[in-house]
Amino acid sequence: MHIVKNLQNFLYDQDYYIDLFKNCLHVYYYEELLSLSETLIELRLKEFILIIEGNNLSISNMDKHEILIKGEIKEMRFQR
Repeated sequence: MHIVKNLQNFLYDQDYYIDLFKNCLHVYYYEELLSLSETLIELRLKEFILIIEGNNLSISNMDKHEILIKGEIKEMRFQR
């Protein structure tokens, strides 16, 4: 199922894609990492800032357009 969503995102050329799993958040097409701590991570996407709050947050994997965040995610919100 996850592969199908990724393929759809690629084919439809969306501006961003966010997958939320248990204790894991996968974000495609972020532009910049703005803030990083164990309780707060902020990412700039094309049209908004994604704010992730929780406990023991860490970046498990990261490249130019994709990031994998692990930890206890309590809240996620968008800010324009």
